Amino acid sequence: MEAERIRVLLEREFPDAAELSVEDRTGTGDHFQVTVSSAAFDGVPLIEQHRRVNDVLVEHLRDGSIHELRIKTKGTT
Repeated sequence: MEAERIRVLLEREFPDAAELSVEDRTGTGDHFQVTVSSAAFDGVPLIEQHRRVNDVLVEHLRDGSIHELRIKTKGTT
């Protein structure tokens, strides 16, 4: 899985993101760090923010193309 592909999927779900980055942590294409700052997260509990990111990538988590996913999220206010 390429970091760019993950970024595109997240951009579709969070088009208003003030910050969106995806880092391939190991260079092997299956361990990623994602950071998303979006108004969609304003007032939303952290666990729900992470759940929303996971929901976007659930297919790739299930099929093993993403082995590890570290998530950092925050609202914009």
